[in-house]
Amino acid sequence: MPMRSFPGLALLVWAIAPAAAQTPGMITGGSNDVMVNGKPAARAADTTSDGAVVEGSNNVFINGKPAAVIGGQTHCGGGGIGGGVIVGGGGGNVLINGKPMARAGDATAGCPK
Repeated sequence: MPMRSFPGLALLVWAIAPAAAQTPGMITGGSNDVMVNGKPAARAADTTSDGAVVEGSNNVFINGKPAAVIGGQTHCGGGGIGGGVIVGGGGGNVLINGKPMARAGDATAGCPK
């Protein structure tokens, strides 16, 4: 049975793939005076390499800002395009409502390239 060629499909996949790619990032901001295992504690509104942390605890605050945790949402910048999440690192033994606390240097994911 002869194989059929679909050159347009290959072009379509090539055109879509770069838009769907994600870039890993990290939390770049944090508290100047609260450390978690030697790293600045991350809070809502602290900067990331792609934007900012936008979600934090509703009952734990650091310098008046909600404390960030692993699994919390980030904003990718660029006028509201995309949304990411804090995925790696964490304070290990420091938990907020059962989730590891986020710190400066912790990994983020989900922002488009």
